[in-house]
Amino acid sequence: MSGFSWIACCGFALLALAGCGAPPAPQPALAAASKSAPAVDQVNRIVERYWDEHLPADAALSPQFLADSLGIERRYLAEIQSVARDGLDAKSRLSYDIFRRQREILIEGFTFPSELLPIDPFGGMPQQLVAYAVELAARPSTDAGEYENWLRRIDDYVRWTQQAGANMREGIRRGYTSPRAVVERMLPTLERLGLDDSANVFYGPLRSLPNGMRSAERARLTRDMTSAVAERLLPANRMLHDFLLKEYLPRARAGVAMVELPLGSQWYAYRVKRATDSALSPEEINRIGIAEVERLGPPPAREAAGPPANGIENAYRELQTQVQAALPTTFAEIPKGEFEIRAAEWLSPAQPLYYQRRGSSGSPPAVLYVNAGKGARAAVSIASFLQQGVPGQHFQSALQQERADLPRFRRFGHEPAFTEGWGLYAASLGEALGVYTDESAKLEAVSAQLRCAVALVVDTSLQVKGWTRAQAFDYLRLHLGADDLDAQALIDSYVASPGDALACMMGEMKIRALRARAQQTMGGRFELRDFHTEMLKDGAMPLDILETKMKAWMDASK
Repeated sequence: MSGFSWIACCGFALLALAGCGAPPAPQPALAAASKSAPAVDQVNRIVERYWDEHLPADAALSPQFLADSLGIERRYLAEIQSVARDGLDAKSRLSYDIFRRQREILIEGFTFPSELLPIDPFGGMPQQLVAYAVELAARPSTDAGEYENWLRRIDDYVRWTQQAGANMREGIRRGYTSPRAVVERMLPTLERLGLDDSANVFYGPLRSLPNGMRSAERARLTRDMTSAVAERLLPANRMLHDFLLKEYLPRARAGVAMVELPLGSQWYAYRVKRATDSALSPEEINRIGIAEVERLGPPPAREAAGPPANGIENAYRELQTQVQAALPTTFAEIPKGEFEIRAAEWLSPAQPLYYQRRGSSGSPPAVLYVNAGKGARAAVSIASFLQQGVPGQHFQSALQQERADLPRFRRFGHEPAFTEGWGLYAASLGEALGVYTDESAKLEAVSAQLRCAVALVVDTSLQVKGWTRAQAFDYLRLHLGADDLDAQALIDSYVASPGDALACMMGEMKIRALRARAQQTMGGRFELRDFHTEMLKDGAMPLDILETKMKAWMDASK
């Protein structure tokens, strides 16, 4: 996820749309007319109107925004529930089930005040803005509109910092504060992003203005962008940094468990349900994690690999070429859209790769960032590439977005357990693709599985079993072989986004179980390529809906 900070009231990137205001007025005539239309047409109209009307989480997270969002979600849930599901064909029934489930889970999330805890040092608003600035600097455009959009995003971000501060003050008043460890990890990032230095990443788009742009336009944009960054964006980061350091940190929680918060136990159970698509309790998932860690065994010992002679970025491009050539052996359908591989110095040292999926408008494009920062791993991680790139998360996301016959909420949607689970499953395909050519590479795939299995244990133990940070640290050292830096980063990521780390293992276990069932049901007629096609052709979806779909496919094969 590749990881994102997920706001419970919405499921979309915070900067996806500038200038969101009040929702448009309902259209009762259209809604009434749709009820008399065939059920399939009703579903199509409802989901497309929703996509046009829904409020991607804008930069404010204000009370008005939250009320507007909840109103839209409730209205569309009522509309979809009014459709006779029995009158739908299989394709529309799938859209109906996914759409209804998403509305239900989002509405449930409004019970919990996520807006009062807006800080995420691993994938929050500042990191999203950094990624956008890096992207614009790397792909300069002669279209002034691209830079106007950058200016709007700066304004949105500044408003977000102001609202985030107001929300955190309200959180202090109501007893909802972030753990100290999360705040302390955020402070160096904001300090770095607030420096008025020519090397600041936010000046990148300014430095990359193309010479082909008209001189008057170039001069205007230079002036406006310089002013926006120097006079609004950087001061906003400095103000947020100072607020966190001086006002918020002294009142932040010493502990790490959500159960310390009002409604904390229910809130964590909700996050677990959202991440895993299951009714399993945190305690049950903890037991599953312990069993998986035992099944996978002790952490595999690997020899330290030296840096590739041709540079880490080029080495990943060569790996991409090798994997792409082998894909037809295990996949019948391959996405047409490519993704770029770029070096990044802003990633955490414990994060070898970071995948950014393509936006719904095509901008930003899909990018796999390779950590080239100080202290980053110098060797290529084949398993990480398979997991986040091809045939993992990028492969799945690109296929989904290229399916023009899917409604937009499915083409550009995201289901954590499916997406993360598919990525982990894809890491196991390295031998079939011919890239796990030695024992060390195979051990990487085991390590990827073990990392996600350990997350089941540590995340739930921190939240519901009263584990201290020291206990979590010892467990990571013992069962994952993590060094101090990696272990501390993992613990902080679990604490910053409780429950999110459960998605990859729970999703992968479901995919693995479905493959085993298909092999048993179909016997000699089982083809791995066909299984992969059926898994991916309808896009990401909740795991129980996926299981029903795959069972129907298996039964039809008889």
